[in-house]
Amino acid sequence: MTYLQILRLNLFSAILLRVIFVTAVQVALVSTAFGQKTGKVDYSSEESGDSAIVRALTLDLGKEVSMKLVLIPAGKFMMGNHDTPAETVKKFGGFERNLIDEYPAHEVTISKPFYMGIYEVTQAQWKAVMDTEPWKAERALGYMRLQPRPEGFDDYPVAFVDSYDAIEFCRKLSKKTGRNVSLPTEAQWEYACRAGTTTAFSFGDDLSKLIDYGWYGGKNAGQKEDYAHRVGQLKPNPWGLFDMHGNVWEFCRDWYDKDFYSRSPSVDPENTTKTDKPSLRSGAFHSVPTVSRSAQRNSWTSPTTVRYNYGLRVIVATDK
Repeated sequence: MTYLQILRLNLFSAILLRVIFVTAVQVALVSTAFGQKTGKVDYSSEESGDSAIVRALTLDLGKEVSMKLVLIPAGKFMMGNHDTPAETVKKFGGFERNLIDEYPAHEVTISKPFYMGIYEVTQAQWKAVMDTEPWKAERALGYMRLQPRPEGFDDYPVAFVDSYDAIEFCRKLSKKTGRNVSLPTEAQWEYACRAGTTTAFSFGDDLSKLIDYGWYGGKNAGQKEDYAHRVGQLKPNPWGLFDMHGNVWEFCRDWYDKDFYSRSPSVDPENTTKTDKPSLRSGAFHSVPTVSRSAQRNSWTSPTTVRYNYGLRVIVATDK
């Protein structure tokens, strides 16, 4: 082989090796860049979705008082009673005629996450926002004689408030904190109460466990106190909410309509048509067990009714 042939072969080999090398690098770079970009974008998207909304929220109410709330995720659930009236009465007592407003069970979408107070609004929180003590007002005195209630315990749930009082509390708290504070809709309340469950209570169907999660039955159930109890003493539901099955009835944003389920929208339902009754949920410290179920609806009060067992729990909207 001549010197010229050797030179040409070496030159061709060098060029070929360079082409192979460059091609390999380009392939590697394209593959790596594609992988990083795809992974990073997806990961960042997930992170921004998670980190944009904190898991818990604490509101400063002033006067060294705060309110703790937990994030309730968006999602779907079956709203209403999942058992027949006969099955419900057999399991938990009560009367079938009082259950007709819990049907039909229907799928509901809660389209946006929201924060919900982990406790019912307390006396201390009410005083910090409203600067009033409704449990000492004249309209409460008649009930106080029948239902004695301790004074000076800030961690007891506020009571002796009506639905308009509850709405005004939310309005003032919104102004104080710069947040969108409101009462929950019935759908939001039941969704949060169920916390992903489909049973009668957020802990299941075992009635013997109710006393571990909610105050009910009064002294007939062995309670020493014949009034609403301090918040947060019992076990929370799976989403960290306390006293969802009893203690005090909690006002909701909806107007009560026993037939609303048959025509309510499937996404974020709320009955804004005024009726003669506001909606309440939860049951109370002296209620029968069936009233403390997740699906139970209150249908026996007026917007201005004040009772020793009527209180509230608030939600705060997110930006999502």
